[in-house]
Amino acid sequence: MLRPGGGEGVVCGHRIDTRMGSLAIRRRVGFVSETKDLYPSMTVAQVLRFTGLFIRRRHDRERQYLALFELPMDRPVTKLSKGMRTKLMLLLAMSRGAELLILDEPTDGLDPAMIEDVLRALVGLTAADGVTIFFSSHQLSEVEQIADRVCMIDGGRTVISDSLDNLKAQYRRVQLVFEDEPPERVLAYTGADEVQHQGRTVSILAREGIQEIVDCARSCRATSSKYSGLP
Repeated sequence: MLRPGGGEGVVCGHRIDTRMGSLAIRRRVGFVSETKDLYPSMTVAQVLRFTGLFIRRRHDRERQYLALFELPMDRPVTKLSKGMRTKLMLLLAMSRGAELLILDEPTDGLDPAMIEDVLRALVGLTAADGVTIFFSSHQLSEVEQIADRVCMIDGGRTVISDSLDNLKAQYRRVQLVFEDEPPERVLAYTGADEVQHQGRTVSILAREGIQEIVDCARSCRATSSKYSGLP
């Protein structure tokens, strides 16, 4: 979407740092941004007609998602709720026959029932058309439902990248709560892949040494500790 300031990259066999490569990529990629930016002066119907002039969409898919999302065709974008804007952005991306979908927080603003519908639609789209989906989300329950492979990023760096099955088998998330500020001994634990600290709570992601982490927390008088098999 933007001209890179440096480095190299290839998407669908095309370079991201050349004009022709950038155009070729955008013909083959659907994108839903976190901000859900749309044309504010248009109605839903006008957005569909206008974007249809320069983005080729599959009409069968468009009708399918219009029925699923129940979008009000005559309502201006400025009058749409956050969830409705999300649905419209998803419709535009999912109906264009793209080879790759890049979705940034695509369920933001949706109610639980619609989240389930969207996730099922994404899985169905992959199964029917072989679409690859990059799905960015902080909701691990959603990731677990649809992802084959998971990449966790912290501070711009990849912390973990593996299949979901391997992650669930190999990693544990330990949640610790202390009466006061967590001791430095816990925060600086060297056997962890990741340590997150917020207030009196510490969350530790580790591949091994789980019991050692729990024993360390108990010796530091943690008020509670629990761990799960999800990353």
